[in-house]
Amino acid sequence: MRDSTKNTDTGRKRGRPRAFDPDAALGAAAERFRASGYSGTSLDELAAATRLNRPSLYSAFGDKKALYLAALARTHARAERGFARLAEADLPLRAMLERFFTAVIDGYLTGENGPAGCLFISTATTESVGDPEVRAAITRFLAMEDAQVELLLRNAGSAAPALQARVVTAMVHSLSVRARAGAPHAELVRAARDCIDLIAPVA
Repeated sequence: MRDSTKNTDTGRKRGRPRAFDPDAALGAAAERFRASGYSGTSLDELAAATRLNRPSLYSAFGDKKALYLAALARTHARAERGFARLAEADLPLRAMLERFFTAVIDGYLTGENGPAGCLFISTATTESVGDPEVRAAITRFLAMEDAQVELLLRNAGSAAPALQARVVTAMVHSLSVRARAGAPHAELVRAARDCIDLIAPVA
């Protein structure tokens, strides 16, 4: 006679894990997309990353496109929270920029297979050319980023927050590309430091 408990456990392993954490699974999918891009990431890789089989993956998030859009939305929300924390710190201009760029560089140098940059800049810019939903997602992200950086600069005493925000976000995007291309930490720090010195020179 077969052990019915063993069969039940085996069946459970094939479906959604008992301790399924949607945010953790979505984070794992986001990292997989950040490493290989949307087109370069297979459903099997996403299933392995999230530890869900395909039926459970579809049940939890929908198809691959829906999962990618959810990963972008998660990244957007995490960036908003990061901006809010920096605003709460209420730092003077140079100190604010130093903390901001430190967090950006540290994040960009992470990745499954090495530095992967930003999910939006590294992957959504490519997909947005032919996909209006992805284009809308990256447009919202860039608008949020511009507005939040401008607000941080204004609150920190910048004399030209709108103009300087465009300089800062351009550097942020450059850092993502450079990190993904393999630029070492010191090079990224130097580039960020040049931007900081331009906006908030040492007296």
